[in-house]
Amino acid sequence: MEQNIQLQQITVPQKPENAFKPEMIDFAFSIAAFVLGYLFSRWVFFSWQGWGVSAFTTAYLLTITVYLVKKGAFVNNLASWFWMAVTWAAGASFTLWENAGFGGIRAMFLFCSAVYYVITASGNAIMGKTGNYLLIDGFNAVILIPFRNYFNQYVCFKVLGKREKRGKTLPIILGVMIALIIVAMLVPLLRSADSGGFSIIMDSFIDIFRFIDIDIIFYIGFAIPVAAYLYGLVSGAAHKKGTDIIKPEPAKEVVGIMRCLQPISIYIVLGAVSGLYLVFILSQIPYFFSAFTGTRPVGWLIYAEYARQGFFELCGIAAINLVVLTIGNITCKVSRKESPVLKALNIVLAIITLVLIATAFSKMALYIGVYGLTMPRLLPCVFMLFLAAVFVALIALQKWDFSIVRFALVTGAVMICAICLSNPDAMVIRYNTDRYLKGTLVSYDTNILYRAGSAGVLPAIEVYDSTTNEQTKRDIGSYLEHQKIRFASSNDHRWSLESHLASKGLQRVPDVNRENVR
Repeated sequence: MEQNIQLQQITVPQKPENAFKPEMIDFAFSIAAFVLGYLFSRWVFFSWQGWGVSAFTTAYLLTITVYLVKKGAFVNNLASWFWMAVTWAAGASFTLWENAGFGGIRAMFLFCSAVYYVITASGNAIMGKTGNYLLIDGFNAVILIPFRNYFNQYVCFKVLGKREKRGKTLPIILGVMIALIIVAMLVPLLRSADSGGFSIIMDSFIDIFRFIDIDIIFYIGFAIPVAAYLYGLVSGAAHKKGTDIIKPEPAKEVVGIMRCLQPISIYIVLGAVSGLYLVFILSQIPYFFSAFTGTRPVGWLIYAEYARQGFFELCGIAAINLVVLTIGNITCKVSRKESPVLKALNIVLAIITLVLIATAFSKMALYIGVYGLTMPRLLPCVFMLFLAAVFVALIALQKWDFSIVRFALVTGAVMICAICLSNPDAMVIRYNTDRYLKGTLVSYDTNILYRAGSAGVLPAIEVYDSTTNEQTKRDIGSYLEHQKIRFASSNDHRWSLESHLASKGLQRVPDVNRENVR
C-alpha cells in the first residue's frame, strides 16, 4: 500500500517553474496583441501604407515595452534602446519616403529588427547579449519562442474565470464580439447556398448590419494568427517559457566539438587560397587596376562590358573568403590567440580581400560614371562597404578581442537604417538629373523614374523643360501622366500632383502633349 502511494506521488506531473501563469496584465496584453494584429493586416502586410507602417511600429514598440516593464522583464541597457531606436527609425521611414526601389529589403529589415528587439529587451539572447551565437538567437526569436507559446493568448482567458468578483460584463462583451465575427463570416456562405428563404430573412436585417464591411472581417480573420504569433513571442520572452531550449553550455560544447582539424591543415588551406589570389592579381595588374584611373584596358571597347566583367564574381569571392576564414578559425584545434601563424594568415587573406573589394568598387564606380546611377548599382556598393568594414574589423580582431558578429550586426543595422532614412530613390534620380543637366551623362534613364514614384516628379520636370531630345520628352511625359493618374486615384481627394508640386515650391505642371505620350 505504501509503495502504491509513493508510486502515485512520483508519477504526478509537476508544473515547470516557468509555466505560463497569466495575470490581468497578460490578459490586457492579449487584447492589445489582437489590435496590433489587426493594424498589421490593415496597414502593413496587405498595403504597406506609409503612415500606417509608422503608426503600427510606434504602437508595437510602446505596447511591448510597457508590457515587459509591467512584467519586470525589461532589460534597461544600451542594446535595448539601440534596437528600439533602429526599429522605430525603419518604421518611420515609410512615412518620410516611398523608397520603392528599396522596399523589399526595408520591409524584411523592419521585421527582423522588431523581432530582435523583443529578444534583446527581455534579456533572452543566448549569451545575455548580442554575440557570436546570433543565428541561434534568430532561430529562437522567429521559430521556437513564438510557436512554443502560440496558444498563450487563449490561455489568458482563464483569468476571467478566476476573477468572478470583477463581474460578467467583460465575458459577455467578449462572447458577443466573437459571435459577431463568426456570424459575419458564415452569413455570406449560407446566402450563396440558399434557395431564397434565408436571404429574405437576412434582407430584413440588412439595414441593421450594413455597418459590417467584408474587408474588416477579412482583416480581423488575418489578425487572429498574427496576434497569436506576436503574443507567443512576447509572452514567452517575458515569462522565460521556451527560451532555454538551446542553452549556452551545449552551444559552446558544439563549437568545441567543431575544433577537429589540426592547425597545419588550416595553415595549408589559408596559405593556398592567399597564394592563389596573389597570382591572380599579379598576373593581370594592368587590367586589374585600370578602373582606378577611369580607363579601359587594351582590348575592351565597351565600358559596360569591362565594368560588369567579374564584378559580381569579385563580390562573391569576398563573401566566400569571409566564410572560409570563419570556418577555418572555428574548426582549428588551436585558437587564433594561441597561434601567431593563424593570425598572420587571417590578416593576409583579409588584406587581399580588401584589395578585391576595392577593385570591384572601382569597376562599379566606372560603370556609374558612364551610365549613371540606379538602385541595382547603389545597393551592391553599400554591400561592398559593409564587407570592407567587416574585414577591417577582422584584422583588428587579431589584436583585440571583441564579438565580430555583434560588430557586423550593428554596422549592418546602422547602414540599412541610414539608407531607409535617406530616400535612396530620390538620391539616384537627383544624381542622374544633375549630371544630365551638366552634360556629363549622355542619356537620361527614364525607367528609374517609375521605381522612384513621386520622388522623381521634380527632377523629371527639370529635365523635361531643358532637354531637346524628343524621345526623352515623350518618356518623361508618359511618367508624369502615370503620376497624375496615381495621385488622382489616391484615397485623399485633396491630394493631387499639382498640390504635391505646390508643396515643393513648383507652381505648374508642364503641358504634356498626350498624342506624343506612349
